[in-house]
Amino acid sequence: METGLPFNRNMWIRAFYTFNPEEAGYVGWTNQSGQARALRELNDGDLMLIYGASTFQTKKALRSHILGFVQIESRPIRDYEKASEASLLAKKDSGHSDSWTYALPVRRAWHAIDKFPIERIAPETYDSAAGQGIGVWGQPLTQDEIATALKIKVRAANVFGEKPIHEDDSVVLSFKEVFSPSKAFPGSSGERTARHTDGETFLYLLEFTGDTAALTGRQQSLGDKKVAFKVGVSNDPKTRTDQINAGFPPAVPGRWKVALHASFENRKAAEAAETAFKNRALKLESLGGEFFLGSRADATLVWASIPGVSRFS
Repeated sequence: METGLPFNRNMWIRAFYTFNPEEAGYVGWTNQSGQARALRELNDGDLMLIYGASTFQTKKALRSHILGFVQIESRPIRDYEKASEASLLAKKDSGHSDSWTYALPVRRAWHAIDKFPIERIAPETYDSAAGQGIGVWGQPLTQDEIATALKIKVRAANVFGEKPIHEDDSVVLSFKEVFSPSKAFPGSSGERTARHTDGETFLYLLEFTGDTAALTGRQQSLGDKKVAFKVGVSNDPKTRTDQINAGFPPAVPGRWKVALHASFENRKAAEAAETAFKNRALKLESLGGEFFLGSRADATLVWASIPGVSRFS
């Protein structure tokens, strides 16, 4: 079934005593074998649903309840590489200095607003009798469970070692909406703008020509040929691209360029084509809004499937 996650993404469950990505930007294992298994089975961008461990070290009201979600990078680190001094000191004071030291970095995190019990979200995967093993090692959710988890209301959280989130990203929304491409921005109405919005309008696809890993804040892996794309509509794609690139300092290498564009009779038709691209971009990873990550071949195939783009250049 369709879960709502980006193409090829997975979701695991893990148990934590507490959920504090603002101070501890990693997911850790006490034994290196746990980290090794995660590196074998998890990819960059995969998710973990974090719930409260059923132990006295977890606040009673949070035990076995959903605490939040994290998005990981599949790269081995040690805990001290992505933790604040306060977090490491708290581990030491609680007698856990040697615990969860083999880690994977967390890139994004969300606090759960809905505090549902884990049994309700993962009735097949979670087994209270094996709760400790699942909590320690982690376990992948079924497709049905992922679809249920994505309905949970969340709020984005800051992650230690990552750039602070924008204020606009701190709104409460269902977790599925975090990974859903935005709708095409509607054209303005009124006598003056009607002459522009009702005339020829272009659907465009921009490609980033610089360091995609740096742009997306990810580790560059050997042989990775993924490219960042932006889809949108404009009555002048070149001018729009120049406006977007104006946000980069002159000394920074890499700019957006128009990779593909197609002409439509009016803005409404172009916006419909933009929405069609977003809905069909299943093999591209949504980076939020109108931004995607993937191969040029996959992006071109999606583009070619949109009705009315036969005149692209």
